[in-house]
Amino acid sequence: MARPVQDRTEGILAAARAQFRLDGAEQTTVDAVAARAGVGKGTVFLYWPTKARLRDAVLRLEVAGLMADLADDLRTGATRLTVGRVVRREILAVLENPDLAPHVLGVLDGAPDPAEFPGDPLHRIITIMQAHGLVRDAAINEIVAGFEIVMKGSVGLGFTSPDRMEPLLDAAERLLDSTYSRPDAGPADVAAALPEVLDALEDAIDRLVEAAAPDRPTTAVLRPRERPVSAEA
Repeated sequence: MARPVQDRTEGILAAARAQFRLDGAEQTTVDAVAARAGVGKGTVFLYWPTKARLRDAVLRLEVAGLMADLADDLRTGATRLTVGRVVRREILAVLENPDLAPHVLGVLDGAPDPAEFPGDPLHRIITIMQAHGLVRDAAINEIVAGFEIVMKGSVGLGFTSPDRMEPLLDAAERLLDSTYSRPDAGPADVAAALPEVLDALEDAIDRLVEAAAPDRPTTAVLRPRERPVSAEA
């Protein structure tokens, strides 16, 4: 009996993720991915016409997973809602999986509109935090540029000196918070901003999943976890 479309798509992506990590992007072949997934090569191309598109889908879903983890930790209080702490998590994610660097740092080669991610959700989250008094009054583009400088510099140093990772992450977090966070922000401000920030993250996850497997009925399967129901629903 043929596997349901959703299961088959999920299986191909899981096989691709494993194969890319095993052999690297350059050495991985679609034949190897198809064999690992237990489908024909033509079935893989039915969903993703090129290996590059398949690779991009895998990475988009990994970034969606990072966002889901962040949203869950913000929701439970495991992570504080500060610019430094959020960026620290993204730097660590890239250092642990270098293949994510182009996506997390905003260089989506071959994407329909590279400006859409991560710039759009990042702009939205900063705007929300500013509106609730968590971030200093400054141009959003200036703040994003500051994030990029710190992230790219930290990632570069982390790759060359992995033994310095923890002090590097601590320094990046302190630098961003001292530069952009408002010292007079309190718990009430965080509580007011949090639902909107979470909504921005969930919307970004939906867009990443949709872009990973366009025109296929796979969103419910590929999403990192079920989107929490809004308190207003």
